[in-house]
Amino acid sequence: MTPFAAVAVKTLSAAGVAALLSVGAVGALAASPSPNPTPTAAGTQQPAGDRHADRKAIRRAVVEAEADLLGIKPEQLIKDLKAGQKVSDLAKDKGMTKEQFETKLAANLKPRLEVLVDHKTITQAQADGVLDRIAKGHVPFWDGIHRRK
Repeated sequence: MTPFAAVAVKTLSAAGVAALLSVGAVGALAASPSPNPTPTAAGTQQPAGDRHADRKAIRRAVVEAEADLLGIKPEQLIKDLKAGQKVSDLAKDKGMTKEQFETKLAANLKPRLEVLVDHKTITQAQADGVLDRIAKGHVPFWDGIHRRK
């Protein structure tokens, strides 16, 4: 056997052994059970499909409460906001000041958030945070929808 042929045989043999070992390792990893998901702080597991279900539920409750105060349907409020209108303009049309609107909004939103807490969609801390922000003067969508540029 020539020296070139001997080197080629050794190289191919080493590559073959490495390939077999890697296939065996991958097969062993694939056969091992997956780790159990860890529960969230509330003791429930988040749905795998939507990581932001809590935020969406809060936003939906806020839109419904604001639409209720303005005497329109939530779909219409969303359409108006997307068209560039502000909740402040809609509230002024109804004769409400910001302070009046935020007081009524907090009262209207609180039972909606309690239902979300009862269904374990959000935590009590999240509900309290939303109401605290409103009490401090931050009315959601008061200045319209702010989009990232």
